[in-house]
Amino acid sequence: MIPDTLPTSVLPPIKVRRLYRRPWFIALALLAALWFGVPALFKLFTPQQTAPGFTSLPGSTSTPAEDALAQVATTDDPTIGSPVAPVVIVEFGDFQCPFCREAAPIMKEVLRRYPEAVRLIYRDFPVASIHTQAVAAAEAANCAARQKADSFWKFHDALYENQDQLGAEFYLALAGSLGLDRDKFQSCLEQHLTLAEIQDDYTSGLEAGVQGTPTWFINGHKAEGALSLELWDQVIVSVLKNEFSR
Repeated sequence: MIPDTLPTSVLPPIKVRRLYRRPWFIALALLAALWFGVPALFKLFTPQQTAPGFTSLPGSTSTPAEDALAQVATTDDPTIGSPVAPVVIVEFGDFQCPFCREAAPIMKEVLRRYPEAVRLIYRDFPVASIHTQAVAAAEAANCAARQKADSFWKFHDALYENQDQLGAEFYLALAGSLGLDRDKFQSCLEQHLTLAEIQDDYTSGLEAGVQGTPTWFINGHKAEGALSLELWDQVIVSVLKNEFSR
């Protein structure tokens, strides 16, 4: 009787060629990395998985991330960086948010590292129910910008660096130290001339799914929290690869 199978001892040797050594597999892996790499990085910080350092809007609930890219980049909000940069970052921030303060110097370094590749647009999202000076600080920064466009970023930095001093006296003193017209500045604050613009930013943020601060949109992809410099490096390099591989 002939056995259905040969005894193991007489089976011919089998030459195993590992899959990962095959050229077609390597090419496929590289293609997959380029194709899935960028979305995977952004999915790290969906509403269900925010980065450490995030002030949630009271009453907000996490919702699944949407596939559609958010159209939140504007031309009338404060911006810094190359106007033709391939990576556009829109920040929704709150000047009294401690995590926005933590993120500010990191973003400053990002802009220093990628002066031609990154443009930052700042939009106001004051969480007023938690931060009593958030709206007033946003008005102060925008009133400064009405006099001199570059004064916004000087105000921006000073507000975060002196977050424990936020208040009317500090805003006026800061305006004076920057060479702004104090009377015009105070009138702007008292008449709330920039409040409508701040409200517009806030509403746009809600419509785009912003649930707290800081929230970022990198070429339309949402990320939340005070992201580390290392993660920003990974995201920006991946976005650049994706942009130039089209």
